[in-house]
Amino acid sequence: MRLPDPSDGRPRPIPGLLPLLLYVLLRGLDATVLKGLQDHGMAHPVDGENPISFCNVFFLAQLTVGLAALIPGRRSLGNDLAQLGPADRRLLALHGGLGLFLGPVAYYLALESLSVISQTLLFALVLPVSALLARWLLGEALPAGFRLSLVLIAAGLVVPQAATAMGSGRMDDAAGIAWALVGVLAFAGSAVSGRAIAARRWPAAVSVGVPTLLSALVFGAIALVLFGPQHFLLLRLWWVVGVIGVYAVTLSLGRELALRQAYRRCSVAVVSLWSSLALVVAVLSAALLLGEPLGIPVLAGAALVLAGVFVSRRPGPIRSQPSPVSEERHSR
Repeated sequence: MRLPDPSDGRPRPIPGLLPLLLYVLLRGLDATVLKGLQDHGMAHPVDGENPISFCNVFFLAQLTVGLAALIPGRRSLGNDLAQLGPADRRLLALHGGLGLFLGPVAYYLALESLSVISQTLLFALVLPVSALLARWLLGEALPAGFRLSLVLIAAGLVVPQAATAMGSGRMDDAAGIAWALVGVLAFAGSAVSGRAIAARRWPAAVSVGVPTLLSALVFGAIALVLFGPQHFLLLRLWWVVGVIGVYAVTLSLGRELALRQAYRRCSVAVVSLWSSLALVVAVLSAALLLGEPLGIPVLAGAALVLAGVFVSRRPGPIRSQPSPVSEERHSR
């Protein structure tokens, strides 16, 4: 059996979609696994502290991804970095600060106070907010059906909260919602800077390896300052397996590699549409693995959010200035 590929009009074999399906699965499991590690660490403290913290988790996760992207292009890395202008360096720093530091920290702290389902629904706001920022900063047209998308996503966020408030009289934690909104702004900003970086066609060692490795070192330094070296030395087997084996290698690095393979086999539109299904994976995995309640209001809210995401999935052209690094690559 073969499926049509919108990129060239010719059929593609179903195995070509396997990396995309793997990416959807790993992306959807991210919050569920991280929440499970947070809860397990709280129940099994080391020296009175939760051994799962945003600094040591993201240090190892980003270190793994950064080295995987940096090592293959290490020989030309110095020359590539030397060709970046001041504006390119500021763009790379901004992208790393938003998407690799502030966004993950807010993501982690929001997850400490919210359920996986609530956090997943809130982070669906990244799509409309990034579209508005791209309109403002890059001059891109808003996606077709943007207003309808915004209404559907907003309705999907309100329905579960309203049902909870009417049933028990309380809603989600305000601090968790605030951190989630900070994360939404950070990831939306990094989406816009990422589109600008993609237009420059920098090699992965520059666009991914350098900022990811630097942010990993920042997380490592924070862990040492806040908790000391025992934060890494007095750990248990479950921590090593869960954080390094499952989260850093399987989820973080595996998701990155699966996404790259998906882009080689499918068009941007196909990847964008299918990746929306990660929301379904997150909601179902949270209910099955963590026992989070999955009632009719939650299902209705998730359906509305998913409909809003699908309505607004219209990738537009990327406008940016050429880069000397990409020009050097083409001349070679």
